[in-house]
Amino acid sequence: MANMNDILLPDLIGACPFKPECNPVYEPTSNATEAWLNSHGIRYKESIHKYSLASALCVPQCNPTKARDASDIWALLFSVDDIIDSVPISEHIEQSKKQLAKNIMESFQPAGSFKPLTPFAAALHDWWQRILVNITPGCRERFLTGYQTAYKASLVQAANKRDHRIVPDLNTYIKFRRDTAFGPHVFVFIEYCLELDSLDECWNNDVFKRLVDYASDATSWTNDIYSFNIEQAKGDFNLISVLMHADPSLNIQQALDRAGQMVIDCYADFQRARKELISWGTKIDSQVEKFVNGAAAFIIGNA
Repeated sequence: MANMNDILLPDLIGACPFKPECNPVYEPTSNATEAWLNSHGIRYKESIHKYSLASALCVPQCNPTKARDASDIWALLFSVDDIIDSVPISEHIEQSKKQLAKNIMESFQPAGSFKPLTPFAAALHDWWQRILVNITPGCRERFLTGYQTAYKASLVQAANKRDHRIVPDLNTYIKFRRDTAFGPHVFVFIEYCLELDSLDECWNNDVFKRLVDYASDATSWTNDIYSFNIEQAKGDFNLISVLMHADPSLNIQQALDRAGQMVIDCYADFQRARKELISWGTKIDSQVEKFVNGAAAFIIGNA
């Protein structure tokens, strides 16, 4: 019998209809990512290998080159908080952070005049030059737009934490969460990793966009469930605290159970949207199938 003080996490893997896979080049890719980040003065060995494994689970079918691209950006982006926090900040804290944020967005410029303010920005700029070699124009613009939206959302979240600590209502939180870590730019990157070049029209389709939203919700809320204890200790809110704020009768276990059911419902919504996708013709349909399978791999890879 479980102790009354124990918290039971929902079985999101057992409930997921997708089979987990790991990219077979995980180990050499992880080592290459570590060496690359070390070359930029970024040394977070334990985190690097953890995030490289996460990328290998999320993009199991891509070739070694794309697996390396994914491993590098996964390890880099998920280490960004530690990296930026380690940078000496002047007494004008907010102005300094805005300068860092601006510099990070400028790292997506072509090679030439960019001057990084942090090792993170230098590494991100280096990574982006590799991506520019093969990324399609449409995919490039979608990624940049999504990344910029996510970064702005993270700044809004930081400002809210600093100034007000307001817990949003559920619908507001869901919309906000879709713009952050597991937003459209992540799924656009799946498009890049799988070398899909004919999805421009699909991204304007309502059912296709809903499918991406369901995948984003499933992965975001799964992350919220697993990270709740850490985030509440830091004073941050996520789905669990939003649910408890909306319904004060819920205890932590009940909120976790409700969040788990929301994730499981997303699995079903994703499968339903998949069946509702229209046909764009043989070539595009084939690429859509690969993309949807890639999104499914991303869902189970994060579970």
